[in-house]
Amino acid sequence: MFFYLMSLVDKLIEKLEGVPKQLKKMLLRQFIVLSILFVVSYYIYSIELALSIVLGFVAVIVGIVISTPLAKLKTKGLSASSVLVNILKAELVKLGVIILLLWLSFKFYSNLIPFGLMLGLIISALMSGLAISKLDNR
Repeated sequence: MFFYLMSLVDKLIEKLEGVPKQLKKMLLRQFIVLSILFVVSYYIYSIELALSIVLGFVAVIVGIVISTPLAKLKTKGLSASSVLVNILKAELVKLGVIILLLWLSFKFYSNLIPFGLMLGLIISALMSGLAISKLDNR
């Protein structure tokens, strides 16, 4: 199961050609932490909690994957205002995707445990924030 998950992550990373190495590492770490939390919460509590944590993680991960191309990470030769506008557009899209996916989770998954959803969302958002803050700006 772990090796299958790793191959899926490798395929996703190949599709994201223009993504910095730090973000690729962040995605891999997100999937590893998600799989560990899923297994632990499933065996300790229930499948509902485990799926709620997954939904929280997935909302942030999908938001990041969709918004990353919009940020236009190649900023060489662009003015500061256009770089800022690109970043703000990407962040707005990311937040919109996260809100939409959370709304869909609450709407269509009747056994949702809000604590698990928020736990997955918070852990995933913190992990992505740490990865972005450590980007190499050379």
